[in-house]
Amino acid sequence: MRFDIKLNRRIKKNLVFSAFYALYQNYFSVRKRNFAFFHETAKLRFPALIKGVENVSIFENSHIMGHSKIITTKAKFILKKNSGIAEGLTVITGTHPFKLGSFFIEDAVLDIQIAKDVIVEEDVWIGTNVTLLPGVTVGRGAIVGSGSVCRDNIPPYSIVHGNFAKVIGFKFLPLEIITHEINLYSESERLELSILEKNYSNYFVKRIDEIKKIIK
Repeated sequence: MRFDIKLNRRIKKNLVFSAFYALYQNYFSVRKRNFAFFHETAKLRFPALIKGVENVSIFENSHIMGHSKIITTKAKFILKKNSGIAEGLTVITGTHPFKLGSFFIEDAVLDIQIAKDVIVEEDVWIGTNVTLLPGVTVGRGAIVGSGSVCRDNIPPYSIVHGNFAKVIGFKFLPLEIITHEINLYSESERLELSILEKNYSNYFVKRIDEIKKIIK
C-alpha cells in the first residue's frame, strides 16, 4: 500500500479517536463522586473540561454553566454558596516556572507548577468568558464582567471588568451592604463596616478619575 494512503488512514483514525476522547472528557469523565465536594443543590452544566476534579469543591446552590475549563491539578478551586457563573469560565490554579539554563518545556512536560488556590466567595456573579488566574479570591457579592481576566483579589461587593480586571464600582454603598447582610448572614459571618468603608475609599473614591477613563 502506498505510504501516503497509510498516512491518511492513520490521521483519520487519530482524528476519530481524538473526537471521541474530547467527547468523553467534556461530557462523561466528570462524576460528582470524584469532586472534593459537590453539594446536591449545586449544578454544573456540560460540556465541562476539568483536570484535577478531586481538587474542586462546589457548595450549596451554586451554578456553573457550560463550556467551562477548570485546570486544578496542583491546587484547589472552591466555589462557595449561592454564586452563579455564566458560560465559558476558565480557572487556572498553576503556572509553570522558568529558569536560566533550561528549556521551559522540560518542566512543563513534568507538570512542575507554582500553584495557588482559586476561591469564589458567596453571592458572586461571574459573567461569560471570565478567566480566574492562580491565587485569586473573588470577594463575597462581587460582580465580574464578561471577558474579564482576574489576576488579583477582588474586593467584596465590587464590580470589576477588563483584562486585567479592575474595580469600576461597587454594587452597594457600605451601609447598604450592612443592611443587605443582616437579612442573609448570621452576625458572626457579616463583614465589618470599617473594612467595607476602607475598600470603597481605596478602590473607588480615590480612583474616580481613573475609573471614568476606563468606563468611557
